[in-house]
Amino acid sequence: MKNTPDDWVWTYHGSPDGLRENRKRAIELFCADYEAGKAESRYELGELPDLKYGNGEFDLGLCSHFLFLYSDHFSEQFHFNSVCEMLRVCQEVRIFPLLTLMLKPSQHLGPIIKKLQAQGYQCEIVTVPYELQRGGNEMLRITTVR
Repeated sequence: MKNTPDDWVWTYHGSPDGLRENRKRAIELFCADYEAGKAESRYELGELPDLKYGNGEFDLGLCSHFLFLYSDHFSEQFHFNSVCEMLRVCQEVRIFPLLTLMLKPSQHLGPIIKKLQAQGYQCEIVTVPYELQRGGNEMLRITTVR
């Protein structure tokens, strides 16, 4: 990140060192809560594209820094199957960011939106206030048209 300063927006974190500190703090909070969270069933293992939950079990599903970010590592079909699985268990799905690791728009985004719309889903790209990757301040919001 220090070698590519023009690729990043430091409004939230302030600097690469600020990002490191914020992530360290998040890891520490998670680790401090993990055993209690596990005992209370707040943490469960799962793996896309197959989730163990029932149809419509959750109101909202969030996918952060996985789908679309790793478009060069996972196929369009994997992305589509994963989004469909999240929609099976959630009333609404939000995916962020929509850029690849190379700071380019995901090649899978357009085709997946078209397929979802053909199945009756409403897809909306929403600008969000958080931006770390330059241009990476958009989220995909998917809902069922009622």
